[in-house]
Amino acid sequence: MAAQVFLLILLLAIGRSPSAISSELPAAMALIPAGEFTMGTPEGSDGLTDEHPERRVFVGGFFLDRFEVTNEAYLRFVQATGHRMPENAQPSATLWAHGVPLPQVKAHPVVNVSWEDAVAYCRWAGKRLPTEAEWEKAARGTDGRRYPWGNDWDFTKANSASYWAGRTIDFHSGADWDAFWVKGDGARLAKEKGVKGEILTLPVGSFPSGISPYGIHDLAGNAAEWVQDWYDPNYYRSAPLNDPPGPGRGAIKAMRGGSWLKPAVSLRTTDRDWGPMDSRPSGTGFRCARDAF
Repeated sequence: MAAQVFLLILLLAIGRSPSAISSELPAAMALIPAGEFTMGTPEGSDGLTDEHPERRVFVGGFFLDRFEVTNEAYLRFVQATGHRMPENAQPSATLWAHGVPLPQVKAHPVVNVSWEDAVAYCRWAGKRLPTEAEWEKAARGTDGRRYPWGNDWDFTKANSASYWAGRTIDFHSGADWDAFWVKGDGARLAKEKGVKGEILTLPVGSFPSGISPYGIHDLAGNAAEWVQDWYDPNYYRSAPLNDPPGPGRGAIKAMRGGSWLKPAVSLRTTDRDWGPMDSRPSGTGFRCARDAF
């Protein structure tokens, strides 16, 4: 509904008929209207160094999927194109068998997909991956919020390590990660509640109280999301302030949003992550974008 209101205002402003709303708002996508937002975090804050400096960035209007691409949707792509199925390097973390997803994960976000897989799917669907700037605006809104739902941390609003533990989880070292996911509560929870005793994704849209200002689900947690940009930890210091496209080249690709594996800090709207473009992690999926006009 919020997206339709934004689109109505935009159409009226440029003299177009409101009757165009139903035909111009793609199914299952939300409109993110053109305009400025605050991107990154200021020096001296608790933001991470690759989020500095904070600046005002203009992003043109675009549409973004309301939900992460599911295994069921990805199956249609695989069947139509013959593209490879999602697989992890560890067979125990692979959620497909014989070319189809396990029945219990059809509505879960597809994971174990590379950046290249995500690009291929979006192209097949007539869409594209969002840029980092587009993704952050969709998650953060124009009021500079810390999480998609607001400024206060709440582990009940997103699928993360904290949600499964029932308390705030933060990792300050690799040893902390191992203590939770390899030897501690996380390992126990994954064995008890995870798909194949391993993966703790949930159906998309499972946290309606955690939606973004534009009505978009799971921009924090569940699956981290590939975005279009190459990852450069220093890019913000020289990036353009109008529709930043990301670095012209690089070695690794950016991800956003944290995942079921991640600590609280990774679910902030400004947090940045990365991975090799051919890696297929068990916590990473994607959603697609499309230009508005």
